[in-house]
Amino acid sequence: MGLNDVSSGERIHIGFFGLRNAGKSSVVNAVTGQDLAVVSDVKGTTTDPVKKSMELLPLGPVVIIDTPGFDDEGMLGEKRVRATRKVLGSIDVAVLVVDGTEGLRPADRELMEMFRERRIPYLIAWNKADLDQGGEGGLKEPPADIPEEQLVRVSAVTGGNIHELKERIGHFARGQENQKVLVRDLLSPGDTVVLVIP
Repeated sequence: MGLNDVSSGERIHIGFFGLRNAGKSSVVNAVTGQDLAVVSDVKGTTTDPVKKSMELLPLGPVVIIDTPGFDDEGMLGEKRVRATRKVLGSIDVAVLVVDGTEGLRPADRELMEMFRERRIPYLIAWNKADLDQGGEGGLKEPPADIPEEQLVRVSAVTGGNIHELKERIGHFARGQENQKVLVRDLLSPGDTVVLVIP
């Protein structure tokens, strides 16, 4: 059986989350080595979750999901945020991409709490690490409450530490391989489920 024969449901699903213009799509493109996602300086360029089945070393067959910004605004923005929340039901590993020049924002913390509630292992990709620390528009230090094993300082522009990010994703994902479930994306915590067995 080849990699293309592996169904989407059997692949590890890796979701990339964060705020608008944190560099999610750029990090996705750097991780995959492809122009998978459209990149622009315009906030809200990614309007719907973008899914791509592919092989990602060292993991093998995966589904990469790039999501809209979690801080999107307006009526259309609310729909985009709902679509991002829905993706949480189908992922095995989350990558929270943070704009290192802005630091961790309340919406980032909200995403982290949702990952914890759903018991989704997650990493934080502290993006734009190629910029100088301090000064106007410089890189901020991550908060002290972020465990070092969950944090990778990356640069989507230069490719800095992208290999390490992929290795860490692989480490987190390997722990999920034997925990695949069939209806996780259909259920939310607190739902009532009736199991009918013939």
